[in-house]
Amino acid sequence: MLKYLNMIHRQPNDGLHVIIEGIDGSGKSTVLNACRAWAEERGISFFDAVEFSTREGRLPTVDEVESVTGLMTAEPTFCWTGRAIREEMIAKHVDVVRGTWDVIRYSGWETAHGFSVDRLVQFRRVIIPFLQNHSDRIIFQDRSLASTLAYQPLQDESLTTEKLLSLPGNAQTIAFAPTLLILIRTEAAAAMARLSGRTEKQDEHIFEVEDFQQRLVKRFLSDDVLGPFKQAGTLIAEVDGNQSIEAVGESVKALLSQNLPNFARI
Repeated sequence: MLKYLNMIHRQPNDGLHVIIEGIDGSGKSTVLNACRAWAEERGISFFDAVEFSTREGRLPTVDEVESVTGLMTAEPTFCWTGRAIREEMIAKHVDVVRGTWDVIRYSGWETAHGFSVDRLVQFRRVIIPFLQNHSDRIIFQDRSLASTLAYQPLQDESLTTEKLLSLPGNAQTIAFAPTLLILIRTEAAAAMARLSGRTEKQDEHIFEVEDFQQRLVKRFLSDDVLGPFKQAGTLIAEVDGNQSIEAVGESVKALLSQNLPNFARI
């Protein structure tokens, strides 16, 4: 694996970074809402970087988030490279001859490069500066490196975890390792049913196919995906996404209290 000498490494007094991962339709929004509610009960004030970047077309600066103690972030981002990923690289494209929306323009390796750049920029511009030397701060994030390690090798079987970790944004993620990775375990059929029933949030990307999602369920549990985080010291916890919204919320709050017992005690 390539070694990048300029990676910024996590230090003991840095804030907490919690990543939410799972297949499409697994219930990440429900889990993120529960995470935010849990932290707000402990006095954390939030800045929603997702809403900001969607509205402003850019990521916030450190000065713009200085007054809060919590951030809500996502990958891919909703601006710059992240917007290109969402609207072009993983979007469904039409086959003008057959009239079907099944054209894939970018390979798994090309897609991984896009995610790596988007990831690196958000880490260097927002995540790391916000958390460095601020043990009282926390970030809850919708997806990160684990998704790349799960999705892209299913696009291209030649992609190994080692090769993917050679990309700078991915290497930076492991260097400034997340505190906790919450993996939502949801059956593929249930997740697809949720996706088909959505009226507001329509991603319409190339991965929303049940066969692909079924393979993702197994892939997310593999050492190829979770191994690098375990080696970096990230705590890994699972939540049952097949439960009701209320039950998922309660499970998430209990999980956070168990894994982050010393954070902002009530």
